[in-house]
Amino acid sequence: MVQSISLAIISDFVMSPLTSPRNVTNATLTALQSKVMQTVLPALFILNFCISIPLNVISLWFLCWYSRPWTPTIIFCINLNIADLLYGFVLPFQTAYHLKENNWPFGDVLCQIVSVLSYGNLHCSILTMMSLSIERYLGIVHPLRYKAAKPIRASFLVCISIWALVLLTLFPLMQHKLTIHLQQLPIITCFDVLPKEMFSAKENFIIYFGSLLFLFFFLPLIIMGFCYISIILTLLHSPSQFRESKRQTVYLIIALLFLITVCYLPHIVIAVTHYILLFQKKTFYVEYKLSLATASFNCCFDPFLYYFGSKEFRQKIQRKLCKCVTVYFGESSPICSQHDMQIMPVQEAPKI
Repeated sequence: MVQSISLAIISDFVMSPLTSPRNVTNATLTALQSKVMQTVLPALFILNFCISIPLNVISLWFLCWYSRPWTPTIIFCINLNIADLLYGFVLPFQTAYHLKENNWPFGDVLCQIVSVLSYGNLHCSILTMMSLSIERYLGIVHPLRYKAAKPIRASFLVCISIWALVLLTLFPLMQHKLTIHLQQLPIITCFDVLPKEMFSAKENFIIYFGSLLFLFFFLPLIIMGFCYISIILTLLHSPSQFRESKRQTVYLIIALLFLITVCYLPHIVIAVTHYILLFQKKTFYVEYKLSLATASFNCCFDPFLYYFGSKEFRQKIQRKLCKCVTVYFGESSPICSQHDMQIMPVQEAPKI
C-alpha cells in the first residue's frame, strides 16, 4: 500500500512503489463516492460551459477586432477573456470525470492540464481584476504619473507577469503525477488524491495551499479595496465635468463587488474552513469542490465586467445592437441611433 495525501484528509499508510494502487481513508472514500460530486458538479460544469463559451467567444471577438484603439482596460479584459476560454474548453473533461463516478479516463498529462487551468483561471482572473483596479486608481488618483508610465506597454508586461506568476506557483502540480489509482473502489482519481511524496507533511500541504489563498485572494482583495476607496474619495472631490468618469467607475465597482461576492467569497470561506478541519482530520471536501465549481462561474460573469469596465467595449456592443435592431425592424424605422446612444466619435460630430 502506498501513502497518499487526499485533499479531503491525510491517510496513514506505509510507503510502497509509486506504480502500485493506493489506499486512502474512509473519509476520503465517502467524499469520492458522494452523489453530490457525481451529479451536482457535472450539472454545474455543463451549465458553466454552455454559458461561458458563447459569451467569451463573442466578447473576445469584440475586444480584439472592434475595440480600437486598444487601451490598458481592453488589454486586461482580453487577458481575462483568454483565461476564461482556456478554462471553458476543459470543462467537458471535468464533467465526464465526475459523471464516471470520479474515474479519470484521459491520462496523466491531460489531468495536469485540467488541474493547472482550473486553479490558474481563478488566480489569473483575480490578479487581472486587481490590475484593472490599480490601472483605474493610477488614471484617476495619479493621472500625471499614469501618463508618464506608458500604460499600454505596461499593461502587456503586467499580463505576461500574471501568467508567469500563476504558472510558477502551480509548478509543484506540474512536477508530480496527479492521477492516483485507488485500490478500494477501484478508480483513477484526478487531483482529488495527491501523492504523499508531493508534500512530506500535512503542514506543508496546508502552508502551500494557504499561501495560494493569501496570494491570489486575500492580498488582491485588500489592494482592490484600497484602490476603489481612494478612487471614490477622489471622485467625490472632483469637478462636476467628470460625471461620466464617476458613473463608469461606479458601474465597474458594482460589477466587481457582485463578482467577488457571488464567486470568490464563498470559495474563500469554505477553503479556510476546509484547511482548519484538515488539522482535526475531518473532511469538508465535497463542500470545497462545490465552492470551486461556483467560483469558476466567474467565466460567465466576466463579460459583464468588460461591458461596465470599458467604455470602448460598451460602445461597440451598443452600436452593433443598434444595427441589428435597425435591420430587423426595417431601415425606415430604426429603434435607436448613434446620436441616441451617444457614441458618435468626436471628430465626426457636425460643426455648428
